[in-house]
Amino acid sequence: MPWAMKRKKFYCCSCGEKLIPYPKIRVLKRGDPDYKKYNSFGRGRRLIGDIELAEYDFKCMSCDKFISYEEQCVIAEIQKCLGKQILSQDSINENYEKAKADLERKGKIRSVISKVFCAVITFLVVYYWLASGNSPFKVYF
Repeated sequence: MPWAMKRKKFYCCSCGEKLIPYPKIRVLKRGDPDYKKYNSFGRGRRLIGDIELAEYDFKCMSCDKFISYEEQCVIAEIQKCLGKQILSQDSINENYEKAKADLERKGKIRSVISKVFCAVITFLVVYYWLASGNSPFKVYF
């Protein structure tokens, strides 16, 4: 389950009720077109047998509406921008592309920040390892 599903509360755009994560289990067999896409296990190793994928959607318990995770993230962005939980279909259609572009931009920014953070942590670990004297290399600072 994506971490945002656990951390955030999502609300139905039709009635305002809290949405419940609803798993969809899909089994990929050897002949399926997506099997190769999910069958790599690092360094060219392959998995043996069927692959079970768990994808999550949201379900509104009051209006029995199913919404995909990606679509609900965009709708949640629209709800946040407009300051309303209940939205009309016209307001969703008007703001959908802008909200989707905003989410993609935020995702790219988060990706860059996490890569920089990992690089800084790696540099600090190597620096302290070399400076501690426990390494086979002698570095004089």
